[in-house]
Amino acid sequence: WSEDDTRSPNYKVRYGTSDSPLGKLTIPKNNIVIQRDSVKNIFATGHNSVVQIPGKDEWYLVYHRFTYPKGVDMPNGSGGFHREVCIDTLKFDTDGKIIEVKPTLKGIDPVK
Repeated sequence: WSEDDTRSPNYKVRYGTSDSPLGKLTIPKNNIVIQRDSVKNIFATGHNSVVQIPGKDEWYLVYHRFTYPKGVDMPNGSGGFHREVCIDTLKFDTDGKIIEVKPTLKGIDPVK
């Protein structure tokens, strides 16, 4: 889920798991999927979806962010109306937990 307001420095994507759609939700201690990277000037990473390449253990996170590089500097928070769709690699640790995605300016290479 996307957490907090898109203009907030605390805006991020978190996750939980369950054994069924109506089951109890388990929320891992470190459950950040993706968050801003102010060093790279990447802000408002959120509203995401996950894609797996059929038949492969290849996973990708598709998300949006403020336009680069000026979205965060737009007046009156209007950067939230100027977004880019991005895709970066999603990985899991040996326990199946999501490893936090570090947003990039490059994205992924073409998928074969």
